[in-house]
Amino acid sequence: MTNNEDTSGVTQELPSDLLLTLTYNPAIQSTVSIATGDKSVLEILPKCSLPKISINNNGMEGARTDGDFLLEYQVGKGGIGRVDAAKQLCFDRMVAIKRVRSDRGSLYAEQQLEKEARIMGRLEHPAIPPVHLVGLDVEGQLSLVMKFIVGNSWHEILDRDYQKIDQQKLPQWYIEKHLNYFIRIGEALEFAHQKSIIHRDIKPSNVVIGDYGEVYLIDWGISTELDNGKVLRGHQYAGTPCYASPEMVGKDPKWDIRSDVYLMGGLLFHILTGGPPHTGETVADLFSKINNEATPRLDNSVPAGLREICGRAMEKDPEERYSSVYALLEDIRYFLTNGQMVELFSNAGDDLTKIEDMLNRGVSSSAEFDVIGARCRFHLEEINQNWPENSRVKSMLCKCLMLLIGDALDKKRLAAARALLKQYSDLADSESDIWIHETNNQIENLAHQLVSRTDELGIGIQSMLVEELAAQKKAYDELLASYAKLQKRKD
Repeated sequence: MTNNEDTSGVTQELPSDLLLTLTYNPAIQSTVSIATGDKSVLEILPKCSLPKISINNNGMEGARTDGDFLLEYQVGKGGIGRVDAAKQLCFDRMVAIKRVRSDRGSLYAEQQLEKEARIMGRLEHPAIPPVHLVGLDVEGQLSLVMKFIVGNSWHEILDRDYQKIDQQKLPQWYIEKHLNYFIRIGEALEFAHQKSIIHRDIKPSNVVIGDYGEVYLIDWGISTELDNGKVLRGHQYAGTPCYASPEMVGKDPKWDIRSDVYLMGGLLFHILTGGPPHTGETVADLFSKINNEATPRLDNSVPAGLREICGRAMEKDPEERYSSVYALLEDIRYFLTNGQMVELFSNAGDDLTKIEDMLNRGVSSSAEFDVIGARCRFHLEEINQNWPENSRVKSMLCKCLMLLIGDALDKKRLAAARALLKQYSDLADSESDIWIHETNNQIENLAHQLVSRTDELGIGIQSMLVEELAAQKKAYDELLASYAKLQKRKD
């Protein structure tokens, strides 16, 4: 691992820079744990014998140069562990060795590292660093030997790229570059979710971009396996506060895959704004804001489609979020290939809100309503044709048609109401049959009333015409009589 940032991992106490009484600086990007130990997980870990391995310090006076591994230098350290770069002599290759820090050594720390090793050993994915070996060194210390990644922290790359751009409008190259990294991380996470494993600490500094474009999601130290109900309960918060979701920091914390979906939303927020979604003076202040304030929203410098996606991923209510990382990635992929369509979708949503508001305020008689309503319907029809797998588009189109049908009936536009109802009937499911039937009866009753009024009006007009024709005939006869008299005088 070449992530040089000194981040804190899972600890039995808060790191000194994140004690609840001290100022919290989001720029530190530290991981915090308020848990005192994951005893339930530790108790169920299967026991097995681990091989003995020899790890020697290269370059130290009196150090041996034989054995299995030669340590080269320290890569980084966290709350309980440190990672060193080492050469594996039998293969003449560089590896990363993670061990418990000497100043943080405890049974809990050893078991936590063992849990991380076992979880990572189950996750064979191109975007997850593979575990080569787990063993005990000559001092009996657990050692996790992993692939050595040559690259840079995504956090550093994002910072560098974001400084280059005009934040008033995100350029296409920036969006495409980092959304493609985002997809690679999401694929790894979805793979883990399929095995009921959640990460719990997704952030740019836990992603390494290799020198050849490889993307790795690292630091699975607080990852855990969900129970049979696909939920983790009864565990206190562990993770990075400035990305945390409400259910992770509430009075009764719980996690499921949608908690990782929220973290992916926070990751997307960071890509689009250059910083994490949550900030605060202290950790307690931060948790209070996450629970009690609205989720931060993106401004107009971000394409509307991405605002929609990020907002849905970070909904406060887990039920309102994407149900899986896979669903989130599908919308991201669609945005990359059909960004214009996603933009239309967002604009259509704004128009739908406007026409509903105008109807509620009773101002639908204006020409503006007709323009917005027609535009909303047209855009949703186009999106539904090109994005049929998006159920939300179909639902929005049905709602738009219902609003326009009601308005057409109020304005006694029968032809328009019939056409709109036919379109709605073709789209709606069987649950809408009753509404369709009732609306059709409304149209027919209104048509009958208008016909009756037309008959009455027709009779009245006919009487007026007969009277007018009689009057005109009388005037004509009088004119002929006057003309005849005038001719007689001339004779």
